[in-house]
Parts: sequence; C-alpha cells; structure tokens
Amino acid sequence: MYIEHLKKKLENREKLFSTMLCHVGFTALPSVYKASGLDFLIIDLEHGSFYPENIGDFAQMCQKEELPLIARVQDCEYHCISKPLDMGADGVLIPRTETMEQVETAIRSMRFYPYGKKGVGGRSLLRKGENVYDFNKNRLLFLQIESQQGVDLLDEMLTRYGEQVAGIIIGPSDMAVSLGCGLDVNADPMIQNITKVIKTCEKHGKSIGMFMDDDNVAQRWHNEGMNIYWIGTELMYIAAETARLKSRIEEF
Repeated sequence: MYIEHLKKKLENREKLFSTMLCHVGFTALPSVYKASGLDFLIIDLEHGSFYPENIGDFAQMCQKEELPLIARVQDCEYHCISKPLDMGADGVLIPRTETMEQVETAIRSMRFYPYGKKGVGGRSLLRKGENVYDFNKNRLLFLQIESQQGVDLLDEMLTRYGEQVAGIIIGPSDMAVSLGCGLDVNADPMIQNITKVIKTCEKHGKSIGMFMDDDNVAQRWHNEGMNIYWIGTELMYIAAETARLKSRIEEF
C-alpha cells in the first residue's frame, strides 16, 4: 500500500514534503498534489472550513491517487479522532499535545484492541483487503507540539509510546504565543525549544517537522535536522502566485 511507502520514509527520517488544505475541497486537487510530488497532505479540521463528515469524498480521491491524507483534528477527544478515520483519513495530527493523557487518549481513540477501543464503522474505515490488525498498523499518529509543557514532556511521550507515533510536528504560532513571544517565531525562546524538540526526535529516531511559510524557512530548519517540510496552505499558494503574476505584468 501507498501508506507503507510513507511509513518507511518516516522511519528512515527521509525528506518529506507536505502542505495543508484549509478551505478548498475540490476533489480534483489530490491528483494535482500527487503529480506535484507531495508526500502527504494535511487537511485542517481544527481551524479550516472542513469537518469530519464532509471529507469522505475527498479522502476517497486521495486513496485513488495514493496520496496519504492526514487530518488535523479539532481536539484530543474520541469523536474528533475516530470519525475522520471512519471517513477515510490515513492518520491524524493531534494539536496542542502537552500531556501523557492526550497521547493515551489518541492511541485509544484510533486503535482497535489490543491497543485501543476504537469503534467499528464508517463509510471508508477499511481499505480493500484490510482487517482490523492491518488498520492498527496502517493509520498514522502525529503529535503537534505547541507549548513549553509539550516540549518538556516529549522525551517521556516518545519513551513510553514511541512505537505508536509516526512523527512530531511543531506548531510555531501557538508555541510562540504560549511562550510570550507574540507571533515572533524567531524569538530566542522559540529557537531554543525548537532545537530541543529536534534533538529529542533525533534521540528517538523520529521524523520531525514544522509548519513553514516558504522554502527559505524549510532550508533553514533542514540544516538544523528537520525532515518534514509542511509548507503553506492552498490559499497561501494562490495569493503568492497571484501577487507574482501581478508584479510580472507591471514590468511589461
């Protein structure tokens, strides 16, 4: 399965390119993203216009194109985590992860026995040929670290539950706010905490990434040890290309 390819790249800490879909649910987009070389796509249920019940058709198109779809859920609660998987998502990203209880809740909510207590149901729960044991192996759990508490507890999280975690992704804006830096993602406390997360992930052999505005930010953090480049959103790309075209036209 295509998910096996992604799992191996995550395990080997290879370079991975992703972006986020926040508002535009056109079902032809998976083929566009796949052709562009995207490794996986994040669909935003936390801040975007999507909700679990309306991602089913989009998820099926991602499966057809063999493009892994990861749902950033609203919160670390059973119904927020289980439902996107029922609708066809290949994994979940848990925002604001900062306690062991959250990690335990996430695992229980997305795994069947013996790891969890997920319910059986949904339009796209299982892929063709899958059983519940395959499901437990094939759905990916990403933790989003967005606070000092999350940074400080990450080593314990990965020590206890590392085999269940596919990767770690930093949420820079929320982390900056929580550290009293406003939205300055380059403030010294931010750099110190991001560096600590990278070192913790290196220790545990986990893939690590962060939301990034552009390829210049990606280059910087690649040099520091990150391997997941979650760059921009669909609206950011539209705005950037529109501005580029307008600027070019003014040069005529």
